[in-house]
Amino acid sequence: MDRWRAGDDREPGRLQAGRRRWRADLFRAAGRRTAEGRGVTRRAPSLARASTRPAPTGWGRLPASLACLAVLAFGLSILAACAVIDPLNRETCISLVPALEGPDARVTVLAVAETPERRDNLRVRYRVEVPGSPGRVTDLVCAFGDETGSGDRRALLGVRTADGDLGPSRLYFLKRFWLGDPAALADSATRIVVDPAADPHGLTTLPADAALWLQRGVDALAPCALYALLGLACSLIWGLVGRVNFAFGDIATLGAYGALIGALAVEAAGFGEGGAMVAGGLVVAVAVTAAWGAVLGRVVFEPLAFRTTRPLLVATVGLSIVLQEFIARSQGARDRFLPPILNRPLMVADGPFPVMVTPMRLLIAALATVAVVAVLGVWPRTRFGRAWRAVADDRAMARLLGIDPARVLVVTFALSAALAALAGAVLTLAFGGTSFAMGTLLGLKAVVAAVVGGIGSLPGGALGGLLLGLGETLWSAVFGEEWRDVAVLAALAAVLMFRPAGLLGTAAALEEPDLDR
Repeated sequence: MDRWRAGDDREPGRLQAGRRRWRADLFRAAGRRTAEGRGVTRRAPSLARASTRPAPTGWGRLPASLACLAVLAFGLSILAACAVIDPLNRETCISLVPALEGPDARVTVLAVAETPERRDNLRVRYRVEVPGSPGRVTDLVCAFGDETGSGDRRALLGVRTADGDLGPSRLYFLKRFWLGDPAALADSATRIVVDPAADPHGLTTLPADAALWLQRGVDALAPCALYALLGLACSLIWGLVGRVNFAFGDIATLGAYGALIGALAVEAAGFGEGGAMVAGGLVVAVAVTAAWGAVLGRVVFEPLAFRTTRPLLVATVGLSIVLQEFIARSQGARDRFLPPILNRPLMVADGPFPVMVTPMRLLIAALATVAVVAVLGVWPRTRFGRAWRAVADDRAMARLLGIDPARVLVVTFALSAALAALAGAVLTLAFGGTSFAMGTLLGLKAVVAAVVGGIGSLPGGALGGLLLGLGETLWSAVFGEEWRDVAVLAALAAVLMFRPAGLLGTAAALEEPDLDR
């Protein structure tokens, strides 16, 4: 046997060479197991060759990625500068004209534009025709802004006519008994004619039905971005160790509060509003939550990840409760709100039903697309991406080749926490509201997205999130929001009954992971 293992010098060289090739082939065949149940649908590359040839790290693409982000930020700033007038402010200012001109006046609005002094102020130019008097053309200026004590950044602060500014008492009565009276506003609408040249115009003109469906698609941008990031973050851990983390929603809540604190800190420091607040919120959210993820991955997840399912399941549920209580004690139990950022609408299409989108929605969709493409396209080609694939494929073989599964798990947990933080930042920046208790529902939606897309499949997690966001938006538009979550859970039950592995998953994903490998 010893002669067989070491080779015999008296054997012919051809026989010794054949024996060595046979052993090498046997060793390589042991590392060719696929991880179809862990989201790896392609055969694992030769790890022995990967260990001798340096894999691309992905840092060479960093300048190009920064250039793309710079172009994206510049394009969004241009779009924000070209945004149309806020429709609510425009309607409010126009509706004031009949109240100031008298009941017999017929008003024709000629133009509506922002004042050069301040973009939030609107100037309405109109022609007044009164029976028995010649017509005249005059202007009305409405000032909008943040009203002290109310938190409303679109409040009517002042009105200027051709005779001067309205006094505080007259402005108060105008807001309360004219703008606050639906009957008075309906009567004023019958005495106003808007010239077609004063209406805003979009990129195209659509009929009402087509514009309505396009608007619903635009409204789905933020939910699709939110759930795609959550589904991908959940699938990163699920695809690596075959375990689900029920605390992902609360980790996303940490990111939401990080975005809120970062944005408000930038505003308080005087660095500006808009893009600066968004950048500050994203940096704080991702940095802080990724650090939390690395610590929680090392302390909670790594000791239990490669054991049976029950201890880790209990640990993640307990971690969810701990994070909720920590946020409630440190940030307060009341809901927190962020003022609207980059919310000046862009008109996509005009017609009977104008289609609007805000720069913030476009920015959120772009950020989510960049993150998903980076994880699915660039990250698998990096050295760490190959190490993740090796551990997901065969942990024992990866350890023999010098890969530390525990380190891979901790880094993966930090990466998934960063994606969850980005999802939480999307929630705060797009909708404004943040609550310590919203993590439970977010975590459930992350699991739903991962299961519907394909258990443990990275593309499936992103696809499941897109379908979930689109389905929620369409359901809310057609049937209302009351039964929306019930419909989501019913869809999850249907998927588990008729396709348990999900859309892109395989039957092997339903098997219990092999703890010995």
